[in-house]
Amino acid sequence: MTELVEESLVPVNWGRLLETQLKKWQGGGHHPRGIAEYISNSDDSYRRLKKFCDQKILVEIHSRSTKKIDKLIIQDFAEGMSFDDLENKFFKYFESFSGRERGEQVTGQYGTGGKAYAIMNFRHCTIISVKDGLECKAWFRWDSKKQMIVKGYNNDGFKNKSTSQANGTIIILESSIKVSHPIKDFVIHLEKLPRIRHVLKQQKVTVKIIQNKKTEKIDLVYSGPSESDAQKIWTFPITKSLMDANSDDNKLILRFFEKPIGNEAFIDLTDGISSVQDLLINKFDNRSFSNYINGSVTITKLFNSSAVKENRRGLEEDDDLTVEIEAFIQSAVKSVIDEVEEIQKKLEKERKIQATNEKLNELSKFLSKQDLKFKLELKELKKRFSKTNIELTNIDDENNDLDDLYRKPLPDDPKEILVRGNWVTISEGDGPGREIPEGNKQFVPDPSGDEFAVKIGSRKKVKSGLRKQKQGLKVLMSNNQ
Repeated sequence: MTELVEESLVPVNWGRLLETQLKKWQGGGHHPRGIAEYISNSDDSYRRLKKFCDQKILVEIHSRSTKKIDKLIIQDFAEGMSFDDLENKFFKYFESFSGRERGEQVTGQYGTGGKAYAIMNFRHCTIISVKDGLECKAWFRWDSKKQMIVKGYNNDGFKNKSTSQANGTIIILESSIKVSHPIKDFVIHLEKLPRIRHVLKQQKVTVKIIQNKKTEKIDLVYSGPSESDAQKIWTFPITKSLMDANSDDNKLILRFFEKPIGNEAFIDLTDGISSVQDLLINKFDNRSFSNYINGSVTITKLFNSSAVKENRRGLEEDDDLTVEIEAFIQSAVKSVIDEVEEIQKKLEKERKIQATNEKLNELSKFLSKQDLKFKLELKELKKRFSKTNIELTNIDDENNDLDDLYRKPLPDDPKEILVRGNWVTISEGDGPGREIPEGNKQFVPDPSGDEFAVKIGSRKKVKSGLRKQKQGLKVLMSNNQ
């Protein structure tokens, strides 16, 4: 007989569970991402006030060395927090009080990112907030012995202090544990993070780096590929399975650029508010033209979806919605690259034809030059021969055929090419002042003449009767056996 065992709760050490989650944020390489969390929190505060653009978010980084941050300050001028807000919202973990649960167009979801980054990387963490004429200042840190986060309003802290300052919040983090990247590189990393891409496109985020008594002010700007530089743009409406009630404007846009765009060859996946993940094009199609394509797609169905990872760090790989999204994008990317390859083949064919035509034109010009050069050299050759003892006839007439030209014989000329005749002096006409140039003679063939000449080119000619022919094997056939 099977014994029935009553159900019981499994004890969970929330302290150690919390520490495990927090340690994911520990390390000098997390500074840009941690700063981005606070920038996003400030933007959410503006969004709850319906201020979606042109609002100030200030970041100051103080450092006397490249190995640590002495002080990090993030400030906004949004709604601020009261003492009750600090106690019941800011200092709560793994709970959402951002307003997202009420449908607010904000990105905050789990309430851990910024605070986790702070307490795991800085020795002193402070929050100062003003709301409706009252100011509060509190400190907070991770207590490894108690395995919990502790806070307080003592040691220069205070509650509900009257003030005339405008609403807003300041986060002050001091004495970082370590820094993995040069301080100035933080700006580059921040501008590339999907987490705050929507913020950089709409709000005014300024970073001041104060290092060795020098201050450098930088306005953060999203600097992705410009749509105006794209050679061609495709638009794909999302499939019905990816739609929800707010999907009227949801679409995938793919842009093709003339040159490879390196790290920008991705699709910015958003939920209609902020970026969820940068989907690399070559993960969907690894042909060479994947490096020329950038895109964006909005799927509002992702808002509050289980397909989105904690802290909005991408899509859950095995989620059904993730599989549908990837299949839709892969189909679109493949069709675009197929079209691009076909276009490039046609362009390549046209380029080859054009290159061939250019070469033919160059060859035609070259041959024309060579023809002119040959005529000039021939003319010069005629002049040169007229001044030697090998006299040529009809030198000055360029239209005469070479077969009408004769020269005086040379000792080694064979007898069979000698032509009998007479060399006569040619006069250019009668009349006063006319003189016959000395040596200007022309050969006149005459079988009864006393002199000889050789026709130009006759040495190269071979009489057909003198040609030797190879004979094959002759076979005599006979009836004799």
